This record gives sequence, structure tokens and C-alpha cells, in this order.
Amino acid sequence: MPGIYDEPEFYQAACAYRDVPAEVDALLRWSGKYRGPDGSDGAEAGLPRSVLELAAGPAEHARELARRGLEATALDLSAAMCARARELAKADELSLTVVEADMRDFHLPGDVDLAITMLNSLCHLLSLDDMLRHLASVARHLSRNGLYIMELAHPADFFSAEHRTSSEWSTEVGDGIVSVRWGAQDQIDPVTQITREHVSVTYHKRYGPVRTVTDVVPNRFWTATEMAAVIRLAGGFTIVASYGDFDADLPVEAAEAWRMILVLRRAGG
Repeated sequence: MPGIYDEPEFYQAACAYRDVPAEVDALLRWSGKYRGPDGSDGAEAGLPRSVLELAAGPAEHARELARRGLEATALDLSAAMCARARELAKADELSLTVVEADMRDFHLPGDVDLAITMLNSLCHLLSLDDMLRHLASVARHLSRNGLYIMELAHPADFFSAEHRTSSEWSTEVGDGIVSVRWGAQDQIDPVTQITREHVSVTYHKRYGPVRTVTDVVPNRFWTATEMAAVIRLAGGFTIVASYGDFDADLPVEAAEAWRMILVLRRAGG
């Protein structure tokens, strides 16, 4: 049976619980706060003109940013996901550049002011070398004092008995209900920090058939200290902020925090 990465409609439905416009509000708010011509916090003229979404899938966030007037590019390794992103952008009459490429090593014709990875997509980088190559590629394509905002799983999902992120949920979509079960019983390898995440997505379409897609996806868990170390090792970036949610600038240390969001600024050149 095909996995969810071969079925873009299922992947998109599985992530329908996300409030993409509100998350984009936060991305733009942080961009305005941390980008600036002199690189100082709170500097004026910080809002980006261009954005690159990496491991974008159907490019939910890139399309929302394009809707708000940014020059948007979506990059993904999956041909099916790239095709879905183009299809959705065309249907909404949005200008979106879609690039099929590996986020560890890619080449674009120009720089961008803002790069983003959402939905813990960095879990697909399974080794330190993968992460270093990825950071080098992003740095090559960011403008001076540009930002890279990365959303990762919260460390409490692995270091506490009670996970911050639900592993089962149901969401109403336009033509039915989607039920998702993701990684509830998976064990992390204590040496590699890689899990083989079992995921199932059941799509109950109104007046249509019920379909289920299953997949087993290797995911790498990255700790906060690892990320700080690999960013310092890669060079070219400074961590200027961290958050635990997209709402109200919640600190990553807060008890209610459920994500680990890092805001990186490229060193001025």
C-alpha cells in the first residue's frame, strides 16, 4: 500500500488541524522583530520580501505567504508533493515557484530573506552530516541578516512520560473527517535517536468510500543541546530566539509548550 508521502491528499488532510494563517502571522511577526538592515533586534524594515519553505509537502505555509504578497518558493524531494503544491497554487491563482530537490543540497537562482521548515520536517535529516549539509545549503541562499525559522518536536515528547503532542486526532475537512494515528507505540533507538514512526490516516469522505493509508517513516529526534551545537559547528548562523508555540510567543521552557521553534539569523557579510 502506498505511504502518505506518495498520497499528497492524505498528507495534507493529516495536517489539516494546523492553523496555517495564525502560524504565518507568527512567522511574519518574528521576521519583523529579528530581521533588520543592521541586524539588531527590533530594527525597522524587517519584514521579508521572499521566502523559501523547505521539505514543504503541499506548501501550506509557502502558499499562505504568497497570498500575502511574498515571493514564495517551495522545495520538496517528492515529485508527488511538488505536483500537489503546483496544483493547489494554480487553483488559488497564486505565484509559487516549486523546486524538486533534496534539502541537504540544493541550488536556487537567487537569495531569499526568510527560510522555514515546518511540521518537524527536520526529523528527516537522520545524521549530523545531513544537518550540517542542510544548514550550509540554507546559509548559501539567505540574504544578509536573513532568518531561518525551524519548527521541531518538543523535547518533552521524548524526555517525559506525557507527550506534549497528541499521537491521535480527528479533523473535519471540507468533504469529510480525517482520523490520524502517528507513532503512538514507537520506540526510539537510544544510540541513533531514530524512530520508525508508524502512521495511519483514515479518510472518511462524505458520500464516498473510506480509505486508509499506512506508512512507516524513519524520524530523527533532535535535542535542544544538539541543535545549538550543530548550528554553532556549521557556522554562519546565530540563534536569536526560541519559542514553544506560535501563539503569544510562548517560551520553549513553558509547561504548555508543545513545539521547539528556533529563530536563526544569518551572519551579516
